[in-house]
Amino acid sequence: MSDTILIVAGLGGAIIALVHGYLGQTIVIPSFSGGSPSMRRVNHAVFQLSTLYWFAGGIALIYAAVFIDQGERTIIVAMVSFLYITGAVGNLWATRGRHPGWILLTVVTGLAIIGA
Repeated sequence: MSDTILIVAGLGGAIIALVHGYLGQTIVIPSFSGGSPSMRRVNHAVFQLSTLYWFAGGIALIYAAVFIDQGERTIIVAMVSFLYITGAVGNLWATRGRHPGWILLTVVTGLAIIGA
């Protein structure tokens, strides 16, 4: 059962990342009109790097559930959970709770911890 929960957490993290990247690329990033061109590039890079990291975390959780034994799985879950929960806290703080991303990342973190 813990393998299934960990796979669900990994799929959740990967799906959140893909939706984040798609909506960011099509809606959010084009709205960055102010500032210098270099600042717009930095905003774009930071936005898409968070997408990449969350996607990689989801894949790592799935991989851990399928291929890794229990001892090493705990380490992977701890690292990915730290990645997700810091993203959730940053999202909560930056948007004052108005963005659902912090809730989604918190749920995926909880599932990952339960599945560990």
